[in-house]
Amino acid sequence: MSKNKLNQFLLEFAWQIGPPLTYGVLMLRFFPYWRDIWISFDEGYNLMKAMMVVKGFTLYSQIWSDQPPLLTYLLAWMYRLNGYSIYSSRLLILAFSCVMVWSIVQFLRLAWGNMPALLAVIILFLVSYFPTLSAAVMVGQPSLAMASVSLLFLAVWHRRRQQIFLALSALVFCLSILTKLFTGSLALVFVVGLVASEYFGAEKDEGLFRLLYPALLWSVVFTAFTLVAGILLTGTQTISQLIQPHLAASQASVYPPNEQLLPITYYLQDAWPILLLALVGTALVFQHRRWLMLYPLAWMLSSFVELSVLKPVWYHHQLLITIPAAMLAAVASGEIFQVLLQGWHTPFEFKRNWLLLAGGLLSVVLVIAFRVPDVYNLFQQQANADTTQRHPFEDKLLKKINQYAPQTNWMVTDMPMFAFRADLKVPPNLVVISWKRLAAGDLDEEEILNTLQSLKPEQVLFGRFQFNALNKYLAENYDLILERDNEKTRLYIRKDLRN
Repeated sequence: MSKNKLNQFLLEFAWQIGPPLTYGVLMLRFFPYWRDIWISFDEGYNLMKAMMVVKGFTLYSQIWSDQPPLLTYLLAWMYRLNGYSIYSSRLLILAFSCVMVWSIVQFLRLAWGNMPALLAVIILFLVSYFPTLSAAVMVGQPSLAMASVSLLFLAVWHRRRQQIFLALSALVFCLSILTKLFTGSLALVFVVGLVASEYFGAEKDEGLFRLLYPALLWSVVFTAFTLVAGILLTGTQTISQLIQPHLAASQASVYPPNEQLLPITYYLQDAWPILLLALVGTALVFQHRRWLMLYPLAWMLSSFVELSVLKPVWYHHQLLITIPAAMLAAVASGEIFQVLLQGWHTPFEFKRNWLLLAGGLLSVVLVIAFRVPDVYNLFQQQANADTTQRHPFEDKLLKKINQYAPQTNWMVTDMPMFAFRADLKVPPNLVVISWKRLAAGDLDEEEILNTLQSLKPEQVLFGRFQFNALNKYLAENYDLILERDNEKTRLYIRKDLRN
């Protein structure tokens, strides 16, 4: 290998490895929540579902779940190899986040160039909740990571026209859907993009089939693989469990305690500087005719429309909008940086672009002014990462649960993170006690009471929901040993354990 080729190989290797590795190392070093009892309540559901699968219970038939199975089975596989560990579970999610960083960087290199690709890593760091959710054991980040890889393969197909990349894009997008359904609308974006690119790039004598072939190939591979993999992983009787709770939640009039129905615009309040910069990036896309960047633009707009119509919307849904927005913002930042680095070559060019440059510079300043302090404050919490300081009651609660853990066979709780940390089984039908499940009518107080009466769990912990019908049974058969005064979090121990 010649010296020139060796240098090219090393440079390309650095581009492939450097950005995701840098992001991963920074998260490992500075992310303040590695030891926290939870980053989100949803972590407990995902961890406990995987634990119960390892303990021999069957997902969907015994363990209720309204999410596709892929992350659950990945966690279960990891637990069989390495034991139950929330730290390793969070590392798995971080690995997916690093894959997302890699795919976005490579997509931008193909679609625009190296400078926007490099700046995208910084902008992703500044996206609200992106660093926090990069390690939270939730299904959204892995699903978005695989959707971004699917987009990368689509871009490679546009450049190389090799059908294998269409198939790979469809296969990886199937994995995204098998992790969380909320990326499903991107399938339409990809298919329309393939049809449009063929239509506008076609020769006059090409027939309809030739125009539709890439979209048909992508759709057939995606549909076939999704059906086969879905049946193998979930069976044929689980579709209602994956769909019905979400439909019921969209029609509910009563929302969880301490929650209210908020529009997606509420959750995007912190993202407005990046969205403004993305608007500048959008203008540059049309000015420079970089049509591959229409994919993230369509992703961002279709997600905004979808989330504006659907309800309820939660804080993590905003990433469906802010991640493609970050890609467009990176384009604007890259162009502005290049202009400042090289200067204007002609008065005409300056006169034509001065307004766009001014808007872009202002947007960059706003991003730095509003987002950098927030992210800095987040990572500054590393100095106070001791969970006893951030969650003193939760730490005390976990110690009490562990005190009785050797005598405990079953624990009933609506906060399964504590059962997972104490390595305690939760009745499989009660692994997920969530507002969405209660709203869907898939769970009620009667089923919880029947489970308590039949299994007689040694410990009962309720902290998110109040089940008044259970109070009499708990008062007769359990001792209340720990209670949070202002939030009604209560830990009960079966009376005979204290005798």
